Amino acid sequence: MRRGRFTLQPNPDQIAARRRLGAELRRLREEALRSGQDLAGALGWSQSKVSRIEHARTLPTVSDARALLSELRVSPRERDRLLRLAEEAAGEPGTWRNSTGAGLTRRQQDFIALERSATTIHHYQPLLIPGYLQTEEYARRVLEMAGSSSVDRGVEMRLARRETLTRTGAPAYRIVLLETALHWRPGPVSLMADQLTLVAELAGSPNVGLRILKLDHEQVTYLQHPCMVFDFGATASREALVETLTQDVRVTDPAGVTQLSKYIEHLWSSSLSSRQSLALIRATAKSYKDGRA
Repeated sequence: MRRGRFTLQPNPDQIAARRRLGAELRRLREEALRSGQDLAGALGWSQSKVSRIEHARTLPTVSDARALLSELRVSPRERDRLLRLAEEAAGEPGTWRNSTGAGLTRRQQDFIALERSATTIHHYQPLLIPGYLQTEEYARRVLEMAGSSSVDRGVEMRLARRETLTRTGAPAYRIVLLETALHWRPGPVSLMADQLTLVAELAGSPNVGLRILKLDHEQVTYLQHPCMVFDFGATASREALVETLTQDVRVTDPAGVTQLSKYIEHLWSSSLSSRQSLALIRATAKSYKDGRA
């Protein structure tokens, strides 16, 4: 029997804290008009180390953060705030994960951390119910169709993403679903009745705005793939994620992110209102329950 290797992985909150810390350190360096190379030289580091810390590709120790803040001559109040953030990023490690399949992969944790770091998430989905709105049965059917090698892990990721949506201090969600998502059925009608009932429940959350783009309405633009745009407020530049069946394309170029954001905004503006959308979702759920769908 093959034995899996056990590794200690940070939890998504730690990864989110690391992203915020890196963005804050980069902002402070730029405000001080210091280059990464100049700052690295003053600290006796390589320029690549500074870059990795700022882009959250490595976890700085609290001592590293203290050295950076001292060199950048930040105020005591800001220094204390960012050292607390560094401690949060270092924090208590997550749980032991088995590399043969238990727990979330690093890619999945990074994806969750991206959502948890955001202040607003704009999401367009032309076919499926978004993962964080899926019931366990719906998620399992979709993952099996996609040929997932670890369905249980995929379901765990979706539940973790839903915790991001419902937790205190959650991001604001602006979701556009093409009407197809209400009718594409990966299982029996009872599955869809439960699924749309859950969507209606979560769409009623104060931080969630959800609109349905009707198929029989005149369209103003289109996107071929699911797309998410993440706003991080003043702490970092926006990012986007374009999802395909085999890979996710991360977009950080400001022009590209702006273009995708405009597409989603056009789709949002041409959709039913949130109230009309919620009524349609509930009516469709009822038709599934009544066997009329």
